[in-house]
Amino acid sequence: MPTATHGQCEGSWRGIQVRAALRALDTVFFVCTTSWRCLIFRACLGAALPLLPPILVADDGEPYRFQRFVEIPESVELGAVSAVAIGPEGQTYVLHRGEPPLLAYDRSGKYTHGWGQGDFGVAHGLRVDSAGNVWATDNGLHVLWKFSRDGKVLAMFGEKGVGGNDDSHFRSPDDLVFASNGDIFVADAGNGRIVHMSPEGKFLGQWGRKGKAEGEFAAAHGIGIDARDRIYVADRGNNRVQVFSKDGKFLAAWSGFGNPFGVLVVGDELIVSDGDAHTISHLRLRDGKMTAQWGSPDTLLLPHLMDSDASGQLYVTEVNGQRVQVFRRTD
Repeated sequence: MPTATHGQCEGSWRGIQVRAALRALDTVFFVCTTSWRCLIFRACLGAALPLLPPILVADDGEPYRFQRFVEIPESVELGAVSAVAIGPEGQTYVLHRGEPPLLAYDRSGKYTHGWGQGDFGVAHGLRVDSAGNVWATDNGLHVLWKFSRDGKVLAMFGEKGVGGNDDSHFRSPDDLVFASNGDIFVADAGNGRIVHMSPEGKFLGQWGRKGKAEGEFAAAHGIGIDARDRIYVADRGNNRVQVFSKDGKFLAAWSGFGNPFGVLVVGDELIVSDGDAHTISHLRLRDGKMTAQWGSPDTLLLPHLMDSDASGQLYVTEVNGQRVQVFRRTD
């Protein structure tokens, strides 16, 4: 196998004119320069290797451009990557369905530690509260976990392995968000409801049920919240996002973009991942109008839950891609 040093080269690969930027020893990232939609492939200098899943390079006018991957240590038994969360000091946390299921990185992106071995049935949702505590949902064991940033179990809500729809149980909780006062809202997918809890985890109320009418859910799969504490629910299966006030009053239903898996408020937009179509859509918060859509089955391999950092970078997990892609704004 030939070796090389950092640099750039140009040439033809499989009949396509390319330029190559060498990122590491023996590895070249080829970027198509003749097509308006560009894919990056991993190859060895002088001899093509089996292709990894391609990653997205933004077309002109697309709101985000690929920046990097979150690096997964070789010691991790990687599974489907379900969620990512950014801590108040810039730490990154990744939740996946392997061992250990929770991975922690410092603000420079260096892996520091993992935890949760043997604790999860189906790892699903992940958030970090304002104090830096790490919260995770397990839709296999029907519980909500609260951890310290070091991985110590601080609390568990629900009954492990027992689903229910009362004020002390969940059934396949998928995601959660925090309101401005610290209150917690849980997307309890198996029950088709949103559960409202105090910052300490006390049950305060609920709304929703299984169905297709306003305020009903096929599966409350993802949940987001804006600066005014309006709540956005990814109603997966009903192909819509439903919008509610903090007290559960129905405000709107938005559709026409696909089947939402994850939702994230960034500025004046709602960013929606669609794991069926493998796309990311941008909806205006004021009216739900879609302003952009990007991605494809070649570049986003079942995009799932997301988060963003203080610099505006977007972190997208991929269940089938078993990775986290990080994108930066192009504007």
